[in-house]
Amino acid sequence: MSDLFRLDGQGAVITGGGRGLGRAMAQALAAAGAGCVLVARREDDLAESVKLIESAGGKAVAVVGDVLDPEVAPRAVAACLEHFGSVNILVNNAGQLSIAPIEDTPDEDWQRVIDVNLMGPFRFCKAVAPHFKAQKSGKVVNIASVLGTFGVGESSAYCAAKAGIMGFTRSLAVEWGPHGVNVNALAPGLFNTDMSAGVFQTQPIYDAIVAGIPRGTHGEPEDLAGTILYLCSKASAHVTGQVIHVDGGATIA
Repeated sequence: MSDLFRLDGQGAVITGGGRGLGRAMAQALAAAGAGCVLVARREDDLAESVKLIESAGGKAVAVVGDVLDPEVAPRAVAACLEHFGSVNILVNNAGQLSIAPIEDTPDEDWQRVIDVNLMGPFRFCKAVAPHFKAQKSGKVVNIASVLGTFGVGESSAYCAAKAGIMGFTRSLAVEWGPHGVNVNALAPGLFNTDMSAGVFQTQPIYDAIVAGIPRGTHGEPEDLAGTILYLCSKASAHVTGQVIHVDGGATIA
């Protein structure tokens, strides 16, 4: 059974791999045998992620760049082919959050959130498309959020973008299913990351959110390891077009 979850000889591209959830997911994939190409804007964060993976016996290389730069996705795929021989897995994790009442949200903030969370995955999926189709296999995991399922105030752009990534996932799963490619989404709840720092620093808000989580606690980045490995391995061969919530039960409460 353990062979179902091995990724030996496979190449994976993970956006937002410099820290937080992206780093944790890359570590999980590397531990299962995948060679990982990590994409992020901050070179020092990427260097730390690569160091952690290599110190644990894994393989990783860094590609510094913004997912909105049209040259970055092709460059990441080329790096995966060069270093690991194939590209088999794509994890679209890079994200952007803006918190403000809608009347106080500048157009450029709204556009940036929509673009990073939707245009980024679109461009990376375009970049892997010819390779996935040619080999008649591939795994795409788009990182959504519980906020794509239910709304919260002052996060309209983020909620809209994450709902959009769920729709994008389902559509692409239908389109690429005949080519042997699985496309799924992983939707985390409240996790202890830099993006959620404001929640963790404001006790009344944190308490209110945790009160709505049946397990009574937030998630840590390593809590995504099992789910991302499942979605990227042979274990999920007949699973596509799904949104898997990893949220301690928040979406059922």
